[in-house]
This record gives sequence, C-alpha cells and structure tokens, in this order.
Amino acid sequence: MRNGLDRKVLSREELLSSHSKQMLRLGHQLNAYTQVFDPPIARDSAGGSLAGIPVSIKDSLDVAGMATVCGHRARLSSRANKNALCVDRLLDAGAVLLGKTNTPEVLMNWETFNDVYGVTWNPWDLQRTPGGSSGGESSAIAACMSAGGIGSDGGGSIRLPAGLTGICGLKPTPGRVPATGHFPSVGHPGGLLGVIGPMARTVDDVAILFEVVSGHADSDPFSVPFQPSPFSRKIKVGFVEHPDVSVALAFVQGETGLFPRQAWQRLYDVWRFFFLRLNAHPIGFPTPHTAEFLDLAPPTAAELLEMLAARDSLRSRFLMAMDEYPILLMPNPGFGAWQSSEFPGVESMAPLTVANLLGLPALALPVGFDINGMPLSIQAIAKPWQEEMLLDFGKKLEEVRGSFPLAPLARNI
Repeated sequence: MRNGLDRKVLSREELLSSHSKQMLRLGHQLNAYTQVFDPPIARDSAGGSLAGIPVSIKDSLDVAGMATVCGHRARLSSRANKNALCVDRLLDAGAVLLGKTNTPEVLMNWETFNDVYGVTWNPWDLQRTPGGSSGGESSAIAACMSAGGIGSDGGGSIRLPAGLTGICGLKPTPGRVPATGHFPSVGHPGGLLGVIGPMARTVDDVAILFEVVSGHADSDPFSVPFQPSPFSRKIKVGFVEHPDVSVALAFVQGETGLFPRQAWQRLYDVWRFFFLRLNAHPIGFPTPHTAEFLDLAPPTAAELLEMLAARDSLRSRFLMAMDEYPILLMPNPGFGAWQSSEFPGVESMAPLTVANLLGLPALALPVGFDINGMPLSIQAIAKPWQEEMLLDFGKKLEEVRGSFPLAPLARNI
C-alpha cells in the first residue's frame, strides 16, 4: 500500500474507500469493530512511514473523547482525556485510524465476546473464534478491514489471535513500546507480563508498525532509552518438539537444535499466580478464568515476594539456556481455532505464557493448516530487547515459506 501511494498508482481516497467497503461488507458477519470513526481520525499535516495507511486499534487503548469500554458495561460512559501514546505515534506517522476493535470483558479471556458488543468471529470460519483478547483486532486485519494495528498481550493475547487467524503479531519486551493509555493499566506488577504490540498480515508490516510505536517514554515505568545494536544473522535456532514447530523448521535456514527441556508447568503456575490470581480481587467481579480465585484470600505480601523470586530464578535459567539458541521456536498454541465456547482449557495456553512471565519478545507467524483448514502458527522467542533480530528472522522464514493465503472471506476483495 505504501509503495502504491508513493508511486501514485493508488490514492489515499481509494485506499480508504476499499477498506470502508470491506468493513460494510463483512462488519456484521465478523463483529470485529466496537467503534468505527466517521470520519476516520487522521492528522492532515502528518507524514511518515504510515502516511495514508488505514489502521485499527484494540478497544483497550484510549482515543481522546472516545470510550474505552473493553466489553465492560460500567465503562460505557467513560471518555478518555487524551490519546494513548501509541495512538499519537500512529497518527504522527500519518496513519488513518479507522476504529477500535472488540475484546473480551476487561481482556480476561482467550475468546472475544462480551455482554456489550457480543461475539467476534474468525474470518476463516464463522463458527470459530479468532481468539482473545485481541480477537477483534486479528479478525479485522485478517479480513482486510484494516491494514494492521495494535493489540496487547499479557498471556498470549496478541500471539494467539494472530495465530488463529493466519496473521502475524509481536509481543515486545516490556518497555520497548510504551503502554501509556491502556486499560487495564499496564503498570507494576502487570507490566511484568503485559505489553502492547503490533499486528499485521506479514512480518514486514509488523516491523513497520513496530518502528513507529516503539521508543522511550517517561510516562511508562518500564520504558528505557534503548538503542538497537547490530546482531549476527547466523544464529542457531532452538526448538521445542511439536508438529507445528516441525513444519516451521522446514523453512529455517541454518543450524537448529533441540532446546533443553524446561519445567513448562512451573513457568505456567507462576504466570497463573501473577495474571489470574493477583488480578482476581482488583477486578472485583468474576471473569471466566478468575472466578475461582475470588473464593480465596488475596495473596499475601510474603506470597508475592516468593513468586517474584521464583520468576527471577526461572528467568535466569531460561536465559542461560538461550545463550546457545538466541531464537527459540515454540507452538502458538499448538492447534487451530476452536468452535466458539469450546475453549480447550487454560492449561492449553501454557506455551503462550512463557514469554509473558519471563519478559521475552515473541513473534507469531503462520506456518500451515490443521485438518479443518484453520491456520496453524508458531512463535519465535528471543532474549529481551532483541526485537530487531527476531523480526529479521521472521522475514527470512516468511520469504522461504512464501505468501500465506488470505482468509476466505477476504479473498474476493
């Protein structure tokens, strides 16, 4: 799109019109958007790498004067005072903001439905979920109702929806992309796990968005003035044994090796404490996966300190294992999209929680299909602050794999 605009074979008006027509054609079927801005939000004088490109954002991100509902009725009357920082960065780069996309209630689910906006569907199969919590965003992008956008991820919420809808998504290192203006707040301790990051149909597009929204901001307590450093393009790739990962290995050029066996259950249990149990009482009402913790007393200070220590110990051991394997391939999550309301269980999401608990960047990209014709995906994980290396690896894998098909509903665009 950017190249077409630069060569003047495509106008901004034509690009916006094509997306608007797609939104009108598929909007009711998919229910991906919660708010469509009419007119779309743009800064007329803005120019940059996204000039004229139509994008969307997850409903958890603030837009000045608009509600940030996140599927929770009590927030319908809320109005943001100012834009989330990443929204300002998108607009400053020339992006055209089409609207906000659906989420589960307060983001606490791996399927996208709520009592305010209803169910969002997968453009590969209208009886299946696009995942959550960035499911509206992934559905919109996969259906070509948006060129790309921004989601958030505390337990796979960028990577799972990307994987289930055949697109790409990056969960950055905490601090690479400021999360200022996100609800719920990505502050401590949530910022240990939760981040915001880009989603798009290709790794190339994810990289363009990442360059726009990343960078230091004093308003984010996890942000650091980080400058990318040169990296070697010849690296040894570690992998976890899984059929989906085996498919991806066929596209990897260079040396590979089996990653040392880790205690995945222990990683998952510690993540579960921080993401589910620690959030249950502050949320204040039952959600599908926190209700069980409301019957327990809130965690004590001693329990919190013990879990922080456990997290640090697990992180150091994992990072030492990654000295030999700067990139690790894991399933994302290891199966295709399921029928709505047939969630396979929280423990099935365990592979997604590794990067969140340990503060690692992780890139989701599609590699094939399951027996139902639904996309299968893997996640490539790197050490903290190595997003550029990770994106470079993803681009190379994408080149060998070839173009991934569009979702069926989008193919006659």
